[in-house]
Amino acid sequence: MTPLFCSAPTTLRVTRAPVAALATTLAALVALALPATAHAGFCRAAVRPLLLATSPDAEALGNARRTCAAEAEAGDADSLYHLALFSLGLGGEWQPAVAVPMVREAAADGVPEAQYWLAWQLETGDLLPRDESAALGWYQRAASAEHRLAISRLAKAYESGELGLPRDPLLAAEYRARQARCTRRETESPG
Repeated sequence: MTPLFCSAPTTLRVTRAPVAALATTLAALVALALPATAHAGFCRAAVRPLLLATSPDAEALGNARRTCAAEAEAGDADSLYHLALFSLGLGGEWQPAVAVPMVREAAADGVPEAQYWLAWQLETGDLLPRDESAALGWYQRAASAEHRLAISRLAKAYESGELGLPRDPLLAAEYRARQARCTRRETESPG
């Protein structure tokens, strides 16, 4: 699994469904045992293996959703973004009208994955009205947090003159250099 962030490569790799289900269940149990403000971060750990699973376990989905809801309720923006994924198809539920406001809030609160998702949707016009200017702003915010896909998209946009940008080989090269540094960090990091 390739990390989304250049500065924080992911080292945890879950390769077996029973391990993923166990990790999700454990995260949910720990989350329930702690005060709401003490368990921010369990949501991400519970959701990641479910996103990679072909057929996520229903119990694991329920546990992860409850964990994310508790963390989001406690004010964790990252958990709010991950909670929105349940309304965007994780577990079979498709309610974009429920998910989009949650993603917007998480993006405004600085969650790079939410910022990238908004940019992507604003660029493509699939779930949101097409707005290249707004898309560019969200890509830039996500890239400033070292979101790998946002950096890549901006490099391509400057190379090709997309997203309302003029072609700028110098800026494109700067973004490609950031990508290269990201790749080096990923290959040099243990795990």
